[in-house]
Amino acid sequence: MRPNLALVLLLAPAVASADRTMSITGEVMSTKARWTADGSRIVTDAVVRTPEGELTVSQLGGSVGGLGMRTFPGPELLVTGMEVSIAARVATDLQAREHVAVDDVHLIRVPPGFVRTGPTTAGKSLFWQSGCVFVTADAAGTNQVNGDAEFDAIDSSIAEWNTKVASCSYMELVQTAPAITEVGRDNKNVIKFRDTTWCRPAIKDDPARCYSPSAAGITTAVFVDDESSGRDGEIVDADIELNGADFAISHMGQSTGTNSCKSEITNTLTHELGHMLGLEHPCLATNDPPRTDNDGDPVPACSQTSAPAIIEATMYNFQDCGETKKASLSQDEIDAICTIYPTASDPGVCEAAGGTKDGCCSSSTSPHPSTLLFGLGLVVLALRRRAR
Repeated sequence: MRPNLALVLLLAPAVASADRTMSITGEVMSTKARWTADGSRIVTDAVVRTPEGELTVSQLGGSVGGLGMRTFPGPELLVTGMEVSIAARVATDLQAREHVAVDDVHLIRVPPGFVRTGPTTAGKSLFWQSGCVFVTADAAGTNQVNGDAEFDAIDSSIAEWNTKVASCSYMELVQTAPAITEVGRDNKNVIKFRDTTWCRPAIKDDPARCYSPSAAGITTAVFVDDESSGRDGEIVDADIELNGADFAISHMGQSTGTNSCKSEITNTLTHELGHMLGLEHPCLATNDPPRTDNDGDPVPACSQTSAPAIIEATMYNFQDCGETKKASLSQDEIDAICTIYPTASDPGVCEAAGGTKDGCCSSSTSPHPSTLLFGLGLVVLALRRRAR
């Protein structure tokens, strides 16, 4: 049994009942820790969303300015995404202000962990072996933004990942000079805009392969899929394609595209770079296979969750027309990269993935490469068109 959680709830006038008790059930939307005025204790203010509205809850304990405070024994602190049921009573402080002191908290659901791409046949999550990933933008860019704005947007998305994880991860995205290139297994990780046709073009022995028109971006990875290899799950090639055929590609809200729904480059690309690094969506879209997060818990259906840790994440499956919030990483993505590629495990090598046509890299025993398309019901960043 979890011990009782000592909380106080700042009381809205209509909340308290006549018998001076109340029950609160809701989801933690945000938290912020602070010192009390006399500097004697830390409290954490948390906004809890209930069916009747949002309430601000203040919990004893938290971390501020490099110092933390907790009671032992005691429960875990409230964090964004928790779903809780609280039994409480009205109490007053020394200034005769009423609060609702919570006598008991039942934790209904903990916030979700991050989700990794994969798995291989043997169940291994995907990862990069090198300490960096080289990325090449197609020099053709897009004709839907003015000048070279698309390359500024690419710079911004790459910098967002590199800057936000620098303190705890060795992983770095390294840009090479733009080049006229096409997606495909060539050990070059490409960012490609599709302005006219949302398809991978036909080649000599295979027709054009077209994607779902609801997908704003697609990432395709080639990885080692060989349970007998110590490199099982290693990504050796990953390409990103952005949909300018069904959406208006935009930068800072500006686009010359004619489609009514704008796909902001930094919003879509920052998300797709997460897939390139080995991250999955935090919830299941229709027809997605079952998955578990890094804590081993089942990944919920997107239609059955409103957890802020999921719907506010950069890796969340859906975005609105013109949305920009995915251009800034949430703590979930930072935690993921710092867990998968922690500074303490830095391989000390930054090199491009090499390969042969029969294996992924020079080796006496070539592992078997496989291809995973993060799209078409697997890992698609779909734009939710607003009702008109």
